[in-house]
Amino acid sequence: MQYLNGTTSQIVKATQGTLYGIIVNSHASGTIRFNDGASGTTSAGVKATGTLTASGTFSNGDTITIGDVTYTMRTALTSPAVKNEILIGAAALNSLDNIKLAVNAGSGEGTNYSTGTVANPKVTATTNTDTTQVVEARDIGTDGNSIVTTETGTNSAWGAATLESGAESSLLIINTYTFPTGSTSLVFNAGIDFHSALYVSKGGTIDYTLIYE
Repeated sequence: MQYLNGTTSQIVKATQGTLYGIIVNSHASGTIRFNDGASGTTSAGVKATGTLTASGTFSNGDTITIGDVTYTMRTALTSPAVKNEILIGAAALNSLDNIKLAVNAGSGEGTNYSTGTVANPKVTATTNTDTTQVVEARDIGTDGNSIVTTETGTNSAWGAATLESGAESSLLIINTYTFPTGSTSLVFNAGIDFHSALYVSKGGTIDYTLIYE
């Protein structure tokens, strides 16, 4: 069991655990709220994304790397099949369509992309236009911001070297509780589990002790 004394809003624990109780030593109009997450701002979280932009047609041998997978653009798919090859289309938009199919392991295996290519384990290909292809991390959170996105072609470019804008979720687990006058305590017999982190938001003036593990 662990104990945290505080008078401010703060992160209590940066990993999963269980909250067992709150002891209020003193307060003036004190309130407390808890989030399962690293902040007190309630959010469902965000998946990291990246955008590949094509300014012209791809060339044979151009590569596109997403996470641990490198795709090779080909004017004709190699026979016998070499996985992670993508057929270059007549125009950029056709190639981007084939890239989306390959990343998601959609229809067209053996024709639009090579046999043996499987769905990218870290991302899915989402919004597609005539000049752009967006990929999105499979999981919510900041880990997606480290997924590599690079290319070697002169007519294509990612917006950044990794996916961006992934954010962790922060879910409300105890709504704002206003304490009665004087010192008091709340005990949760079975405990309240949190899965990513525990953040306490305080209102008013309050001196509290949290019991958790």
